Amino acid sequence: MFEHVKQSRLQIAWIAAISLVLIGMYWEVGQVFVGRWFEGSTYYHCMVVPAIAGWLLWRRRECLASAQSKPSLAGFLLLALGVLLYLAAARTGVRMAAGVAFPVILAGIVGAVHGSRVLRIAAVPIGLLIFAVPFPKHAIGMVAMPMQQVSAIITGEVAPLLGLQVVQQGINLNLHGFTFVVAEECSGMHSLVALLLTGFILVELSPLTIRRKVGAIAVIPPIVLFANVVRLTVVLLLGEYFGPKFALGTVVHGFSDVIVYVTAVLSFILIIGWLHESRFDASHSSQPEQAAA
Repeated sequence: MFEHVKQSRLQIAWIAAISLVLIGMYWEVGQVFVGRWFEGSTYYHCMVVPAIAGWLLWRRRECLASAQSKPSLAGFLLLALGVLLYLAAARTGVRMAAGVAFPVILAGIVGAVHGSRVLRIAAVPIGLLIFAVPFPKHAIGMVAMPMQQVSAIITGEVAPLLGLQVVQQGINLNLHGFTFVVAEECSGMHSLVALLLTGFILVELSPLTIRRKVGAIAVIPPIVLFANVVRLTVVLLLGEYFGPKFALGTVVHGFSDVIVYVTAVLSFILIIGWLHESRFDASHSSQPEQAAA
């Protein structure tokens, strides 16, 4: 019992020391990040990420408790990579790189202290912390621009099939002389970030295998693109029958964001269900063959 108490105190001391070091490293940049969380709807999702990551770790508490702790060389290498990334961020002043370095450093600490087995169990909650990093708007814009162009091209091909006389030029959709611009807000980028976060949670709750979970996450960008085309097509239909001013009104534009997110989430749930059913059918179809053998 005395040895157990001694080990517990030593473990608490290590956790406290590591926590103080991380707080010291991220005290300044952390305040900047938290301040950005409240700047606008772009970063509102960041506020719930720490709580979600903690909840996912709590769900894994039994696996973590039963896993054997054994220091891993891979953990030390991962820790070194995270520290180098943090030092590079401190030298260049790129706060985003410092934010990206945080889950890498945390994963390295877990791997170095407890080993690869524990790191694999805690990998998803730790990796989820990347969503707490408020990426700068110019970085978001670099990803949003291709999404704007692709969304406009696909909508320009789909809309005529519904009887809409739409002419697509770049990110512009011309309907009866009125130009609808697929701006950054209509690119689907915000919905992509929100759905990625939602997707990680839904995949975590699903009974899928690791391979199928990775596959489900990989289809999120095409799903968001599909949902965004649905949104743009709905806006064009409203412009056709109720006029451009109504279609571009504050209420309709705000509601269209809901259309993208709800459409994407429902599509993702259907895909998870299909992956689960296909796995179930495959396992049952293999049983007769095993019995015959």
